Amino acid sequence: MEKRDQLIIKYLVEGFKVNEIRGQLNLHHSIVMSESLVEKRLGNLRKLYKAKTLFQLAIHLKDEKVI
Repeated sequence: MEKRDQLIIKYLVEGFKVNEIRGQLNLHHSIVMSESLVEKRLGNLRKLYKAKTLFQLAIHLKDEKVI
């Protein structure tokens, strides 16, 4: 898992919405990403963990001890 994927997950856990994550990445980590790219990365993570929703993704990531 790439660092930006881990940061996206970190901000989701903290309660940020997808459109707010883009601003946080740009502000705190100098990572420029569009909102659609954040959604694509989340889509890739959901495919990787075979999760249909973000809630299911969170359960899989918790089981894997990623979060």
